[in-house]
Amino acid sequence: MAADGSSRPAEPGPGPGHPRYSARRLAELLHSDPDAPVQYPTEDQARVIEAPLEPLLVIAGAGSGKTKTMADRVVWLVANDLVRPEQILGVTFTRKAAGELASRVRQRLAQLYASRPDDGTSVGSDLLDRLDPTISTYHSFANGIVQDYGLRIGIERDSVMLGTAQSWQLASSVVEAFDGEWEHFTAAKSTLVKAVLDMAGECAEHLVSPATVRAELRRHIDHVAARSYIAGAARPATQKVHDLLNKLRTRITVTELVERYAAAKLARRQLDFGDLVSLAARIAQDIPEAGRMEREKYRVVLLDEFQDTSHAQMVLFSRLFADGRSVTAVGDPHQSIYGFRGASAGQLATFRTAFPIVAPEGRAPSPVAHLSVAWRNSTSILEAANTVSAPLNVPAPWLRRSSVQQVPGLVARPDAPLGEVTLGRFRTDAPIPAASAPAAIPGQAAGTEALSGSAAHPLSEAEAIAREVLRQRRRSFETGDDGTALRPTMAVLCRGRKQFDPIRRELEREGIPVQVVGLGGLLRTPEIVDLLATLRVLGDPDRSDSMLRLVAGARWRLGPADLMALGDWSRQLARTREAMFRRGGISAEELDEDQSRDAVVAPDLAEAGSLVEAVDYLPPSDWVSSSGRSLSDTARRRLDVLRKELRTLRGFVGDDLGSLIGEVERTILLDIEVAAKPGVSIHEARRNLDAFTEAVAGFVSSAERVDLPAFLAWLEAADQEEDGLPVTQLEASRDAVQLLTVHASKGLEWDVVFVPGLNGKSFPSGKDSRWSSGDSAIPWTLRGDAPELPQWDWEQPDQKEWLVSEQQFTDEARAHAEREERRLAYVAFTRAKHALVCTSSAWGGGRSKSSDPSPYLTDLVALADSGAPGFSTPSWLAEGAEGDANPANARPERAAWPVDPLGPRRQDLEKAARAVLEQTALPTLDVDVDGGRWGREVRLALARQAREWERTPLGLPPHISASTLVELREDPEAVLQQLRRPLPRRPGSAARKGTAFHAWIEEFYGSGGMLDLGEYPGGADAHVDETLGLQEMAAVFERSEWALREPAAIEAPIETKIGGIVVRGRIDAVFRDADGGWDLIDWKTGRPPAPDRRAAKAVQLAVYRLAWSRLKDVPLDTVRAAFFYVADNLVVRPHDLADAADLERIIKTAALAADAPG
Repeated sequence: MAADGSSRPAEPGPGPGHPRYSARRLAELLHSDPDAPVQYPTEDQARVIEAPLEPLLVIAGAGSGKTKTMADRVVWLVANDLVRPEQILGVTFTRKAAGELASRVRQRLAQLYASRPDDGTSVGSDLLDRLDPTISTYHSFANGIVQDYGLRIGIERDSVMLGTAQSWQLASSVVEAFDGEWEHFTAAKSTLVKAVLDMAGECAEHLVSPATVRAELRRHIDHVAARSYIAGAARPATQKVHDLLNKLRTRITVTELVERYAAAKLARRQLDFGDLVSLAARIAQDIPEAGRMEREKYRVVLLDEFQDTSHAQMVLFSRLFADGRSVTAVGDPHQSIYGFRGASAGQLATFRTAFPIVAPEGRAPSPVAHLSVAWRNSTSILEAANTVSAPLNVPAPWLRRSSVQQVPGLVARPDAPLGEVTLGRFRTDAPIPAASAPAAIPGQAAGTEALSGSAAHPLSEAEAIAREVLRQRRRSFETGDDGTALRPTMAVLCRGRKQFDPIRRELEREGIPVQVVGLGGLLRTPEIVDLLATLRVLGDPDRSDSMLRLVAGARWRLGPADLMALGDWSRQLARTREAMFRRGGISAEELDEDQSRDAVVAPDLAEAGSLVEAVDYLPPSDWVSSSGRSLSDTARRRLDVLRKELRTLRGFVGDDLGSLIGEVERTILLDIEVAAKPGVSIHEARRNLDAFTEAVAGFVSSAERVDLPAFLAWLEAADQEEDGLPVTQLEASRDAVQLLTVHASKGLEWDVVFVPGLNGKSFPSGKDSRWSSGDSAIPWTLRGDAPELPQWDWEQPDQKEWLVSEQQFTDEARAHAEREERRLAYVAFTRAKHALVCTSSAWGGGRSKSSDPSPYLTDLVALADSGAPGFSTPSWLAEGAEGDANPANARPERAAWPVDPLGPRRQDLEKAARAVLEQTALPTLDVDVDGGRWGREVRLALARQAREWERTPLGLPPHISASTLVELREDPEAVLQQLRRPLPRRPGSAARKGTAFHAWIEEFYGSGGMLDLGEYPGGADAHVDETLGLQEMAAVFERSEWALREPAAIEAPIETKIGGIVVRGRIDAVFRDADGGWDLIDWKTGRPPAPDRRAAKAVQLAVYRLAWSRLKDVPLDTVRAAFFYVADNLVVRPHDLADAADLERIIKTAALAADAPG
């Protein structure tokens, strides 16, 4: 049965013409748990698994088990001898997804080879390692194409991949050096840098050159400029016409900058991620040999998350594999939420014609199959998701072709629970001062539900969420292996990062641990704000805003009078400097080496001094400003301490960033501050600081210029990007509530999900990304997905009609953006497994107008009102109850300043501190004690210790390394001799090779892959690295299964006691298998050992396995271990690893040898 429902025999493969195993029979064959029922595939899944070897489009809804189905498809093909495993290519977007798919496929193939009952086939693990399918990410596959065939189009194999930070720095340098026309560009430099990177990315994703974009823009400008405002009239153009034309001219400037950016990369032999895909597509188009060789390698291709692919990726795979072979694209147009990155929901519909069925009678669109059973969500949550996504099946009016791929609604699994969808609407998004809150709000529901407040104190949206989190945390939806109830996983998914702060504050006020996910949100947490303020003060003397944050903050607590006096002093310093310059007392270079004379004497210089300079050069004690202000004695003392701290920290600015940031953290007492948080562990308390440290490490590993100013500039760019930088790999947490954007939640799931801010102007946002606004987008007519987009019909008879056409385009672009917002809501709702909480507020921030609830929310309210099972509205603001004015602006908020960081706890804490000081001040107890007694006690203690030493094996120290234990297994006499008379070991190239490769591995995983070997610390010795073959090993590793998997730990230290001796070591990499087990990998840069030495070498893995099982408190048989010999691309996985008793025997044998006479 084919995927479209027709009866079609399977194509013959290398084996028999008809399949031996059905999908149901394979499920029985691979079933390994006798206590659980067999998990048979659904009819839809079976159609996909058993589909013929021809192109197939699979529309897979959220949580529909697509990864399992793809893995079962691979196993079915192999089991029926239709293809060999190594003839299968699977491609997905993230290393995590690729690792999960690869692990699942490998596990299922191992089960298959171990349990085929009819032919007695037995496959050893070494052979199985070599027969693995190729599972890759889209970028890794493109990188492989460029590496293998790039020389044919002039791309050198040693080209270096640019990370995000490097790309930004290079584009910034190009902008700074630009000497072309600037008059049409009025935005900041950072905006122009972003425009260059965005347009370069769009050109790459849509395979368009900047010159083509420029020509289209000039044609457009020339057409409009040559026409009058009204045809046949002499009326001049309006300002709106001039402004819109200038935007187009600015875009022409950006195309020139993009060309210079590309030239700079070419001169440096550098590529960015956009280059990879566009170059690979160019190779697929222009090099026929590349297509032939790739088709020879892969008979079956699986393309995952196809709705997120770009036009360039479509061209790449269609030019390589669109010859009628088995290419299966899996995706969900309702989850296409990355349009701003070049993805298009229309890709799925385009697939059917780009990968047609090729038959003797001609070509036909490929068939479609559906996976609609949702295995993740409860029934009420599915009802919410289907409701919000239903309008997406209606074709948009601007479509040039009927390309909407109909998606059936999600269907609940047979045993799905009802679940719950809770809806709420509140007056404000955050608490307001009690004095400005009304005594009661009509329509505010009463009751005991967490979302409900009281008539006297109606809850804000953030407060209601915090209380509902507390209620949900007392529930449990799963139990652990030991039967104990597990705390649910929870996430708050926001449309934008601006929503984070009020929710985070209320969660922390309730004592709930919070994990802010993503760098953009992280930069707004209090401890990171203080850390960044200090860094900015150290890196830029003009950052008075950051200095103000410090001196007015909770630590230094300067009041308004002292702050005004400090401002007076900063302006006096600026005037003094200007006067000295005018008199010739200092040169322009001394005054400011980065500015010209005209800039130095600008009129506003005397009005805006630097607070950083003012703190560094405090006024004399008797100084009084012209306004009669002076610093208080308390302020002077505090500022003097701050000045000394900053001067000390400036001595570390030249050190590496990690050391500098660690020193800042300790100096400003952040480590103590977070450790003192009540009710949370030190691990939870340091979560934000540790995440920031990871971001620093990512910058250091990929930046071309690693210094404080470059780092701060990169952070500014990241902070301005609403969707943030890529989020590091995230796992759902039971320890903390995770706070992140909806975009960052894609591919994840939680037991309970909160979606706040469902307001009419926030979600959907009401914004659009039409190319005629901003400075970076290419004209949509040039995009590869142009038929799916609204278009600006700009060829009008006059300028007035041109403006009208642009407004019509704007309206359609907004409607297009709303469809993407609706898909975003669908993604948010389907992240929830058991409970979904959707909320809204009439007022937020300093808004002057109230917001209506989002249509996505009102659609759900209609379901609740109709009595839909599982839906409830415990708290809903009555219509008209929001009032005419924002409560937050109703009256001034009064607060003490500077704020007292201890608040109401001050009296109790000061009392406790005095008690401690009094206790430490008590006189020491003077007791007349017989000193001889103490001497006897000391001698007895020493004697006991001597007896302990006697029981310790002679010659064996109390601590040894895992490698020493390996040597004890091989040659205990030699090891004991070395221990008795240590001799230095001569360093060799093997040790250097191992050290260098391990450093590169750490950098590879730390920066998300795609690292050139020259970037690892110490990697500048290119001539030595070439001799050692490190570049070749790096290339082998990047093509291995380990490059696609996300490690649970890197360089994990372990220690465990074996036979009375503590054995220590460091595991190179730890991975989590699909079945929940652990896989420990040790990288080897040398050659595999001879067969007679393999057992001894395996002792190292045995120690790691034993230590890890003890560390994680898991059974020993759930931990695997292997060596990966990189130079040979060989995985060696011993299957008879020693257990604790075996390892203890090695220790005892060595001990006997050590005690033997002679």
